[in-house]
Amino acid sequence: MVVGSGAAGLFGAVHAAQAGAGVVLLTKARLDDSNSMLAQGGFAAVLPEGQRTPGDSVDSHVADTIAAGAGLGSREAVSVMCARATSAVEALLAHGVAFDRDADGRLALGLEAAHAFPRILHAGGDASGAGITRALIARLRELEAEGRVEVMEGALATELVLDCGAVAGVEYVAARDGLGDGGRRRVAADAVLLATGGAGQLFAQTTNPTVATGDGVALAFRAGAVLRDLEFYQFHPTALQVAGPDGTLRSSLISEAVRGEGAVIRDASGRRFVADYHPLGELAPRDAVSRALALQRRAGGGQAYLDATELEAVRGRGFLARRFPGLDAMTRAAGFDWRREPLPIGPAAHYWMGGVATDLDGATSVPGLYAAGEVACAGVHGANRLASNSLLEGVVFAARAVEHLVPGRTGWAGPAPRTGVLGLAAEPEEPARPVGRTELAACMEADAGVLRDAAGLARAARALAGWRPGPGTADLGTADLGTANLLLAGRLLVAAAAAREESVGAHYRLDFPDRRLEQSRGAVSAEAGFDVVREPALAGRTV
Repeated sequence: MVVGSGAAGLFGAVHAAQAGAGVVLLTKARLDDSNSMLAQGGFAAVLPEGQRTPGDSVDSHVADTIAAGAGLGSREAVSVMCARATSAVEALLAHGVAFDRDADGRLALGLEAAHAFPRILHAGGDASGAGITRALIARLRELEAEGRVEVMEGALATELVLDCGAVAGVEYVAARDGLGDGGRRRVAADAVLLATGGAGQLFAQTTNPTVATGDGVALAFRAGAVLRDLEFYQFHPTALQVAGPDGTLRSSLISEAVRGEGAVIRDASGRRFVADYHPLGELAPRDAVSRALALQRRAGGGQAYLDATELEAVRGRGFLARRFPGLDAMTRAAGFDWRREPLPIGPAAHYWMGGVATDLDGATSVPGLYAAGEVACAGVHGANRLASNSLLEGVVFAARAVEHLVPGRTGWAGPAPRTGVLGLAAEPEEPARPVGRTELAACMEADAGVLRDAAGLARAARALAGWRPGPGTADLGTADLGTANLLLAGRLLVAAAAAREESVGAHYRLDFPDRRLEQSRGAVSAEAGFDVVREPALAGRTV
């Protein structure tokens, strides 16, 4: 059984069905409701000799990934991911993905921030996620028509069913078949692949769709799975931020590739300032650019802007519309002409590097449970994800999870449970009051966003522990299960962030801005509302 319908879930379901397995794919909304569908960037891959950029190599891709992750990624996991990129591209091409090509018919390669060479494949210019996802959905529908896959849309997984400690299926509630009483159903399965994506709805400003509520992390945690690196949440630095009709600020992603093509970031006076914080300026890793924007605003720098106006002059009239058709339409719909004016931008929650800990085959610490994509943490991203590695990671590790199930493989090689781990304090017996997602997201944005400190994290922990999910509005007829998952995910993230008293990658502590620990001690104040077992290596550090 596959839970989720982003790139990892779709590829895993297709791969498993083609390998002869009976497959059920369950997704909480429609097949095309996912972070993957919205991905503007691309698919990072070092192609074979003769197709790659001269001088590029798999080793270079590995080095860039490790560097972007602040050295906390697993070199073994990163090497596996980068080495399998070519076979992943070949598989996607076979499934009908139409990657962009140059005038000679060769796969076109673009440059993005923190990559040493152009190695990013795109589909539809700035609609790579949609191109990949739609092709996989089409293939899945073919398999469904052949009776090799059962697709269940509008079904929210509520629990992993365990039998003697091993996963034996999934319990779910259907949102579209009149189960107004919140009735549960179960599907038995020999193995479950979690591919539920991230939890961007934890924050007030996010590039994620409304379905990104941390469901997989919550399901796995309740089943006893080991989680890792939850403090590392990446904020994309260039999100168009415009006030909606109700006055609420809304964020829309502007791809990394725009800066790769030469767009720059300026303050209200027109000065480029990102290089004041990082020598690579606008082409620094995402965590560094987001931090520069946040620190600049905190210092009184005001609104930041993305300026792509010079690209039209340098690359020719109409370049922006040709290269970024989706973004061109989006910015115009928002009332901007980015050919002639800079765009107001700010950081927005984008990708969770942490998640359910897995080995190199996607196996978790719970027998029968696999995870791939953003919900998983195989160790490839470290403290900060390198641009365009997410779609690659999802496809590679979904494939490896399926291959782990083929005949002849025995035993369970998932990460071993740990005796000293981060743990949540007991929830109050009578939580103070119900909370809605807007208030929850505002709390997380203020105290667990790009900039953090002990006081803010303690404040967030106390608030989260005293809330319970309010009545649902998502056609479930029960308490809002998505909000319950967000509350749990928020508590876990805040606990991990408070325990890591250093600044590294996407985790920046105002109270420890220059501190980098060889070993995190895991000592925290009881006031923060959670407990940490002391051990040399903090639970949450990539190992």
